[in-house]
Amino acid sequence: MIWRRPFLKPKERPNRLIVEEAVTDDNSVVALKQTKVDELGLFRGDTVLLKGKKRKETICILMSDNTVDDGKIRMNRVVRNNLRVRLGDIVSIQAFDGLTGNWFDVFLKPGGMRAVEFKVVETDPAPFCIVAPETIIHCEGEPIKREEEEESLNSIGYDDIGGCRKQLAQIKEMVELPLRHPSLFKAIGVKPPRGILMFGPPGTGKTLLARAVANETGAFFFLINGSEIMSKLAGESESNLRKAFEEADKNAPAIIFIDELDAIAPKREKTHGEVERRIVSQLLTLMDGLKQRSNTIVMAATNRPNSIDPALRRFGRFDREVDIGIPDAVGRLEILRIHTKNMRLADDLDLETIAAESHGHVGADLASLCSEAALQQIREKMDLIDLEDDSIDAEVLNSLAVTMENFRFAMAKSTPSAIRETVVEIPNVSWEDVGEEFFSMVHLVVGPELLTMWFGESEANVRDIFDKARSAAPCVLFFDELDSIAKSRGGSSGDAGGAADRVINQILTEMDGMGSKKNVFIIGATNRPDIIDSAILRPGRLDQLIYIPLPDEASRVSILRSNLRKSPVAKEVDLSYLAKMTRGFSGADLTEICQRACKLAIRDSIDADIKRERDRQSTEGAPSMDTDEEDPVPEVTKKHFEEAMKFARRSVTDQEINKYEMFSQTLQQSRGLGGSNFRFPNESGVSNTGGQVNFEENDDEDFTENAVLTFVKRRL
Repeated sequence: MIWRRPFLKPKERPNRLIVEEAVTDDNSVVALKQTKVDELGLFRGDTVLLKGKKRKETICILMSDNTVDDGKIRMNRVVRNNLRVRLGDIVSIQAFDGLTGNWFDVFLKPGGMRAVEFKVVETDPAPFCIVAPETIIHCEGEPIKREEEEESLNSIGYDDIGGCRKQLAQIKEMVELPLRHPSLFKAIGVKPPRGILMFGPPGTGKTLLARAVANETGAFFFLINGSEIMSKLAGESESNLRKAFEEADKNAPAIIFIDELDAIAPKREKTHGEVERRIVSQLLTLMDGLKQRSNTIVMAATNRPNSIDPALRRFGRFDREVDIGIPDAVGRLEILRIHTKNMRLADDLDLETIAAESHGHVGADLASLCSEAALQQIREKMDLIDLEDDSIDAEVLNSLAVTMENFRFAMAKSTPSAIRETVVEIPNVSWEDVGEEFFSMVHLVVGPELLTMWFGESEANVRDIFDKARSAAPCVLFFDELDSIAKSRGGSSGDAGGAADRVINQILTEMDGMGSKKNVFIIGATNRPDIIDSAILRPGRLDQLIYIPLPDEASRVSILRSNLRKSPVAKEVDLSYLAKMTRGFSGADLTEICQRACKLAIRDSIDADIKRERDRQSTEGAPSMDTDEEDPVPEVTKKHFEEAMKFARRSVTDQEINKYEMFSQTLQQSRGLGGSNFRFPNESGVSNTGGQVNFEENDDEDFTENAVLTFVKRRL
């Protein structure tokens, strides 16, 4: 006998309709096409039940309108807010019986033309009813303003979350199914997940996801902040935790969300306080005590998952872990569209460009970016706004529109929160600034800052830097003064148990695992390549070794022009002759000459102003503040450069130059760059080089590798 799985077709649902704007402003009616009304077996004037998002329902009177497209339903803004839907969303409609009342009499009651708005909190019979002439209405409190009430209607939903589609699908599968359809797991014979741990950098939307799931499922949401559980009284912290679980169990289906889980559930072996250990034990007991068929889900969020007690991360407790990472370019575009949907945007604004350039930004950063851009647009219009007026002109309000330039300004001021602890630089230095564009996140790693006095913390700092670089990929890790943390191993016997050797080992391990998944490029710089550990220089790590010599004459001219491009220099100054006479000078030496010449020019200008002021006082008596006079020293002249050259000096000696040249030659010889050309055998099988295997030096370095070591005489 052959068993075949039945092919299940998705059930057609003609009662699911697309929402569009109503023609009238009646809050009690919805409109369908007459053919659709007949198809659903309904009649004009029927009372129908509408179901929207987040398990929200309402009742309306059905009207027919042949101008409505087939498959669509018209409803006004109030009905849409009650259903938590927007234009274009899908709602379901079905007949609803059991309601009585004469609507004609209701609308013609005395005073019926006045609108009295109130919020319905309870009905008898429940859950739906209509207001008839005999209906008794019990009112309490002051009238409610619709604007204030509608703010609470705009609760967080799935539409308000972007940049984490994959994670959202996982959470919906693990939370929404057990809460709304527990019979699925009972039918298949497995236990539904009871705990979900979300981890990721701050600002990625972990708390927002939990609130959205609670609103969409209609579940009771109980928020536990880690710090609020703690109490100074013995046993009260555990009691607070028990009360939270009991409250959620009474209001099932419920979601318990523990924010900052690492604050109340750290690793017990590393915790010195007895209170923290008891709280962890109490949390373990409560999660084990969740009933198998209980409609209670425990969700937790943290940005330090490795500091949580491992007993919480087993199956049956927090058995599912979801990584809410930094969004990619597509995710950032979704987030930007969500935050700008209610903003007035200019025509030149390109959100795709902003999303592509905002590497490392999480949802909170992008929200701050949009807010800062809007504030910048307001700042530009401040000259048109009189703060003393009670109102602002309509023309000024209509002229407000956030432009691309406003977002550029906001991006220049923002720093990605995921890598805020490290030095992050988006360089504005072009190739002209180094004597002659590249866009990415640059992490500047200063070697000595990685070393600490605590055992194991230096290696942890290295891991943390590489983890942040991977999360913000594509990016560049730049290790300045690499020789300070990558000296040859074996010579650190008195170095706190070999801390420097352990740091090198950690760097080697991280570099070996760098190119597997993430686009991270490593650059190291040093002026002591002779003391760097040889393992770092092998192929696969810092394998592209680039020697940066002192600048030649043409490069020195470019460096001088780069330093003086914003300074008024007299035409009589011959930069080519100055470059010719500064042989052996580094870029820093040339910069010092230019800066000193500019300072001398400023000093001469100040002296001339003082002398001129003294002459005026001696001849006229009182100084005149209204006259504009020319700058006595408008340019940097030859005299200033000649004076600056008297103090110029070379920072690199000939002995150091010879040392770097010898190291470069030794390195080439050790890598087989002997100078003979390598050739494959010809068709006759005879090698052109007699079988000798040599390598040809390539002038153009291959930059497809993931690491470069740059050794320089001095930082240029």
